[in-house]
Amino acid sequence: ELHCHSHFSLLDGASSPADLVARAAALGMTALALTDHDAVYGAPAFVRAARAAEVRPILGAELTLHDESHLTLLAADATGWANLCALITAARHNAEKGAARLPRGGLEGHTEGLIAFSGCRQGVVASALLRRDRPGALKAAQALLHLFGHYRLWIELQHHLLPADAWLVSESVALAEHLGVGYLATNNVHYATSDRRCLGDVLVAIRHNTTLDECRHLRSNSEFYLKSGLELAPLFARYPDALHNTQHVAGQCDFTLEYGLQELPA
Repeated sequence: ELHCHSHFSLLDGASSPADLVARAAALGMTALALTDHDAVYGAPAFVRAARAAEVRPILGAELTLHDESHLTLLAADATGWANLCALITAARHNAEKGAARLPRGGLEGHTEGLIAFSGCRQGVVASALLRRDRPGALKAAQALLHLFGHYRLWIELQHHLLPADAWLVSESVALAEHLGVGYLATNNVHYATSDRRCLGDVLVAIRHNTTLDECRHLRSNSEFYLKSGLELAPLFARYPDALHNTQHVAGQCDFTLEYGLQELPA
């Protein structure tokens, strides 16, 4: 799984990094990515737990752009990690405390060493497709392609059994094939197991300062948990490469978080 949120996605994720790693290990996953919202707070705890469980940790983040759309980024190497941290810093400085919004054009010059996914339903590509704006989706994807290139941009497919998900997956694959870029499946994980959905709903309601009954931001179902390939396979049966490509991308990520003496900023 390459798109995963822990409770370091504050008031959104409902499982600790250790719980997510334990679930991944139980499912036989060889690698797991942590992509918290505009943050890498969870990286040390995640890396420690992953190493202990012999699951390879991949570090990334889900970045909020200037228009509040989302972009999933993974650090492929040390340069990518430095760029990821720089982008998060810029996004945090450009918004009020507790929020993040990358300035327009902020990705320019900070994409080396990063692998980009087009994002969830709040990503620029998927949101345009959901508006039935195919030209807008193509333009957004082309802009990302210009920044990341054919080998570091992937169209992200997600299927949570929502009404338009099958259609959105089909449209996204068609767009990827038109552009000549790859596509892969993620589950936009927000908790290790489905029974954590209730806690997740409470956290989201707190974030929006409302009651559970009145909150309009709750997820529609409990499908946003860490699933095995066997669970995801029927949802992407027409696109088996979507699952195979997750292994390919995981193999491209070769960054190790170092501990001990480090070179600090002057």
